[in-house]
Amino acid sequence: MIELNELRTLLVENGIPSYRANQVMHAVYKEGKINYSNMTVLPSFVKEFFEMNLPIFSIEKVRESISSSGNTHKTLFRLHDGKKIEAVLMRFKDGRKTVCVSSQVGCTLKCKFCATGKGGFKRNLTYEEITDQVLYFQNLLKDEDSHVGNVVFMGMGEPFLNYDNVIKSISILNDPITFNIGLRNITVSTSGIIPQIKQFADDARQVKLAISLHAPNDKIRTSIMPIAKKYPLKELMLTCKEYTEKTHRRISYEYVMLRGINDSDSNAHELSKLLHEQLCHVNLIPYNETNVKGMKGSTKNRTEQFKKILELHKIPVTVRISLGKDIKAACGQLAGKSSCNLG
Repeated sequence: MIELNELRTLLVENGIPSYRANQVMHAVYKEGKINYSNMTVLPSFVKEFFEMNLPIFSIEKVRESISSSGNTHKTLFRLHDGKKIEAVLMRFKDGRKTVCVSSQVGCTLKCKFCATGKGGFKRNLTYEEITDQVLYFQNLLKDEDSHVGNVVFMGMGEPFLNYDNVIKSISILNDPITFNIGLRNITVSTSGIIPQIKQFADDARQVKLAISLHAPNDKIRTSIMPIAKKYPLKELMLTCKEYTEKTHRRISYEYVMLRGINDSDSNAHELSKLLHEQLCHVNLIPYNETNVKGMKGSTKNRTEQFKKILELHKIPVTVRISLGKDIKAACGQLAGKSSCNLG
């Protein structure tokens, strides 16, 4: 759904009072109506105008998959140009409902452990295509008398390479007229696009920042994340320090555990030294198989030993719970593919 001001402009340009925009927004976001014919407050000619000129959804559901536990719900969407993306609803035991959204069709970064970049990059998503992923799951939850409480930009694509649309979508997610999701309940993950990290500190101070780190040194990081050649760790860590000093916000560092690549005791000690005295938290992520030759996940024992070393150095750390592996909805597994071509 387009945002309120754009909707008002469209109406005025077509001779329809602008207050009708507020009525539509209320019907869609507060009453959960996704069909204009059900909006009894609108006169018939306004309904007809909307039906002909403004679909409520800019995305169309193609297929859904639900994990065996029922806690993860992955949906494949088709965009107006036929391209496809995936988004995931995660239900946690404490009652939280979190949506993992995509920000691009494909990805340019080609991290070796991630499935998204294998199909190449197609285009950025519009702000509307981003927020409509959340709107879809919001409507899915309304029958349970529940709602989306958290949004993470950890789906397909690099959010900071689609910066303007991501920032605009965050504003809409936070708007009381629409989703009313608190800024501190929104997390944006980046592989380390330094100029946008600096800008983010000014534009979205209350939004959580996650850095896809995945290695304690440049040698390992560049071998699995080509973007590290452009933004080396020394420069990235300096930027992260500046970010925390400016925002007073803790950074989450994401670290996928790869057997024999980044999971040794020496890697753990090196990571501890890298993050020493930073305002941060480390999430150790079990690797989710993506058919990459020679790349396997660390064992549980290895991960626990790695965690103990970080704790020994007073680094806050958690082993992330991996949801949706059986439906390829877990971290690094989103690919936007179906029996049809990606487009």
